[in-house]
Amino acid sequence: MTDKILFLGCNQAQLEFIRILSQQNFYIVGVDMNHLAPGRSFCDKFYNCGYDDIECLLEIGEEERFNSNDKVFTAAAQFAHLGAAHFAKSVGIKYPSVESIETCLDKTKFYRYFSSMGVPIPKTWFINDKKELQEVLNRNKSGWYWLKSDLSKNPNYTYRFNSQSIPFTKINWKKDRYLKKGYVLQLEHTGADLRINLYGERFNVFDFKTGKLSHKYHERIKDLSIVTTLRKLQESLNLQGWLIKFDVILQDLAYVVLDIGMDPPFRMRLESKRQEIDFEKYYIKHYLLGDVNYPLTLD
Repeated sequence: MTDKILFLGCNQAQLEFIRILSQQNFYIVGVDMNHLAPGRSFCDKFYNCGYDDIECLLEIGEEERFNSNDKVFTAAAQFAHLGAAHFAKSVGIKYPSVESIETCLDKTKFYRYFSSMGVPIPKTWFINDKKELQEVLNRNKSGWYWLKSDLSKNPNYTYRFNSQSIPFTKINWKKDRYLKKGYVLQLEHTGADLRINLYGERFNVFDFKTGKLSHKYHERIKDLSIVTTLRKLQESLNLQGWLIKFDVILQDLAYVVLDIGMDPPFRMRLESKRQEIDFEKYYIKHYLLGDVNYPLTLD
């Protein structure tokens, strides 16, 4: 019997994933808001629907008679995981919870959660409007700051400034998909800007400055127990079966965590391409079979 898989997002960036799945024993139900999405040709059934249209996804689940033995997969933006989680819950497929994914998406939620778990973060204020922003900055006049909306996705609604150059006329306060309730204001930290990917019992580190895989900071990361702390955070969100990425500012004797993400790691995919490694094949095995078997050269 052929297993069904709901594939969310059939755009160009996901084409290799869906091509690989089409060569396996899956009945692929594809979803994309673009009815001419390039991945449509690999689908056995296609629905013209956005991956954030929860009602539509639940209707597809009923119409296609998905059950707990089937699969859901996306390699699209992190927002797609929210739709996948709602869909999975409705048909009994094992998947990260809606609550965990919402925590990863919303900066006001995950910074509070990080703090409650003892994970170091920058000095942080939660801002609801322009007046609150002005009041905080009036009390804290030194240093550089980052202002990021709760659902921001760089470069959408992220601003860097000091108290003498506040871009009030450029800051967006109109609610949309990148701004639900408010902003997070943070004091800027200097240090090594790193991306740390966790997968299974392994991890790798990318230097944001060069964009390349780096082993330069491994000893300091080990001495500060950073991976241990991040792994506890990952497990507390029940995301230990997934490839989770963290943005970290590393200093000589300290560090802060800036972000958490679930979408496929851009730098790891790029490094795989440099090494002529089929990242998509390993990622699919990881997510659908629980087989964490990426080449050791990616560590």
